[in-house]
Amino acid sequence: MKPSRGDEATEVCVKNVVRPRPGGRSARVRRAVLDVVVELLEEGGVQAVTIAEVAARSGVNASSIYRRWRGVDALILDAAQDLSLGAIDVADTGSLEGDLCATTVSVAAFLRTDLGIAMARALIHVSPEVLERLCDWPQFWPTRLRRFEPVFARATARGEVADDVDQAVIASIGEMIAAQTYFLTLFRREEVDDAAARRIVRRALVAAGL
Repeated sequence: MKPSRGDEATEVCVKNVVRPRPGGRSARVRRAVLDVVVELLEEGGVQAVTIAEVAARSGVNASSIYRRWRGVDALILDAAQDLSLGAIDVADTGSLEGDLCATTVSVAAFLRTDLGIAMARALIHVSPEVLERLCDWPQFWPTRLRRFEPVFARATARGEVADDVDQAVIASIGEMIAAQTYFLTLFRREEVDDAAARRIVRRALVAAGL
């Protein structure tokens, strides 16, 4: 039986919504584009990133870039979201406060880089719809806050922290540290050195009852 035009149209629609396979051409194009975005950020900061320049360097058509990312802020956020995890060291100094302080200093140092500044700006400007499309937004911050978990696991093993500390408490400490660090670095334009990090960490630990 010959399919009707309606059936043919439905088949076309289904074909059009099939997502590209991970690791296929779409992934290679994304990697080429985002590598160029990082290069441009390192060379000249946010102002150096334009769709035209990204297209010229990556060899990807500008209209294709715009269709996928919709703008420069989305490009920057997509490039930064993975790199930001690797750019921050979770220290092992031998004490809970020391680990948290060293990690806080590392976060602040990242936020002063062109990539860190660009990511913070993109997080503010990118629409919720774009955030959902580019990354698993509900897990964006929890993924980053979970980096504090090994710090508390070591502290528990050393006897500094009770072994029944709730994960929500650990997350709240991470949130308080991150909030103060972002505010001081990005809005107050203050350097978060070792002394400032100790103040931030102690406030968070006291507030959490530790």
